[in-house]
Amino acid sequence: MSLHTKKIVLFDGECSFCDSTVSFLFDKNNKRTLYFTSQQSETGVSLLQHNQLSTDLNTIYFYSNGKVYEKAAAFFEISKELNGGWKYLQYFKYVVPSSFANWCYDRIAKRRHLLLGTKDTCRLMTKEERHYFLV
Repeated sequence: MSLHTKKIVLFDGECSFCDSTVSFLFDKNNKRTLYFTSQQSETGVSLLQHNQLSTDLNTIYFYSNGKVYEKAAAFFEISKELNGGWKYLQYFKYVVPSSFANWCYDRIAKRRHLLLGTKDTCRLMTKEERHYFLV
């Protein structure tokens, strides 16, 4: 599978809150349609540059079907890939104005290091998990 046909979540690789979010997304994606890479990785930098974006560690990006989603839009698109009731979060994009959703996203993003801090180490991944984390 080509890099450009994968659904890729790009996150801040040094943020504990982001790491916890990625772990949650991995656990709630039983179909294994999501791949993950930090914005600081070679793959992350390359993908952002290819899409004429720069690293913004306050933003989660989601690359899917040749399009990049940012912030709340990324969150709503990612939720489509989750199991159970989590997939219904995608419908909030029809109810919540994008400006308000992004305002809420920005408030959390600016305080994410206060919530769980930063990390100096990476968790040990299983062989299966390693397949879904791009470097």
